[in-house]
Amino acid sequence: MQILRFDELDSTNAYAKRSCSLLADKTIIIAQRQSAGRGRLDRKWISQEGGLYFSLLLKPSCTDFLPNLTQLMALCVCGSLRKWGADAVLKWPNDILVNRQKICGILSEALFTPNGLQGVILGVGINIKQTDLSQAGQPAVSLKMLGLDTDEENLLNDVIKRFFDNYEEVLQKGFDAIRAPYLALFPYLGKQVKIKNGAQDVTGEVQTISPEGKLVLKTPEGFIEISIGDMMV
Repeated sequence: MQILRFDELDSTNAYAKRSCSLLADKTIIIAQRQSAGRGRLDRKWISQEGGLYFSLLLKPSCTDFLPNLTQLMALCVCGSLRKWGADAVLKWPNDILVNRQKICGILSEALFTPNGLQGVILGVGINIKQTDLSQAGQPAVSLKMLGLDTDEENLLNDVIKRFFDNYEEVLQKGFDAIRAPYLALFPYLGKQVKIKNGAQDVTGEVQTISPEGKLVLKTPEGFIEISIGDMMV
């Protein structure tokens, strides 16, 4: 496993995309600051010093369950944050919240060439030592704001260990390999939610998350499964 460290990058995901062909499988890219950090749906991710910003580049041979790698990373970050005392929970598909405030976001991107998959990039931003996240554009919190303290290196090592302890099984079995621990940290079963996915908002009661990692909602029109979207609670 190779680790590349930078004081500042435009974004760790962008660096991984530019350099994918030159980097080995399981390379980790870390930046102290990001000048152009991005979240899902091309949203800006405020990346001031004090957070842990890294991307993990993977080049898996099995590609059946690539979307579930994002959910695995979310589960691993959530578990690590709880180890350090944060009451972290999962918000489908890949956000981590504490007291309804965002403490971590994950952006996954897959790169393809005419010959097939070139790589999968899992970009992670965890709020650790920031003291003011008022510019984040949504309710956000850091470990320090929660009165918790940890070393970024220890947190990163714990997250990566958890990830690779489960990586091969998820490659072979998909979300079902981590479904039970994921549901145990997902507090929205039975809750009314709205899913925004660009085309049309969907409102319903959360029934479960399927073995494939899809959100199952009960709506007036019946049960539906949703693969991607923003869950508003």
